[in-house]
Amino acid sequence: MVNEKHLFIIVGVLVLAFVGFMVFDSGKRSGADHPIDETVPVTNGGGTPASGNAQEVSLHASAYGYDKDTISVKAGQPVKFDFSADPGAGCGRQVIIDNFGVNLVSRNGETVSATFTPASPGEYSFHCGMNMFRGRLVAT
Repeated sequence: MVNEKHLFIIVGVLVLAFVGFMVFDSGKRSGADHPIDETVPVTNGGGTPASGNAQEVSLHASAYGYDKDTISVKAGQPVKFDFSADPGAGCGRQVIIDNFGVNLVSRNGETVSATFTPASPGEYSFHCGMNMFRGRLVAT
């Protein structure tokens, strides 16, 4: 029979194993398999191209989720993706776009960016590290 002390130890070990797995799994999605082109020119904002072919989009997270659940871009054109989050946004302070190797974390409200190019039209999901906040990037 398992007493309360043993149950507490078992639960503690399981929690630590889960946290370790999440940290390890998040590191695997850092983008090593999908290089990000950081040399692409940026735009004037609003999702419209400026000089060059880049388009700029932004996403902001609060404690209630991302401010957009859908972001539209043009396929075949570079995207500069700006991300910021309120300090109290919890796991939403991270955004991951698996298909493009994007893994951004906004600490203390700063804006962080990644540049990538969706080569073909499609819908690509983005989410926080715990998959609680979600959305989709639609390339047409």
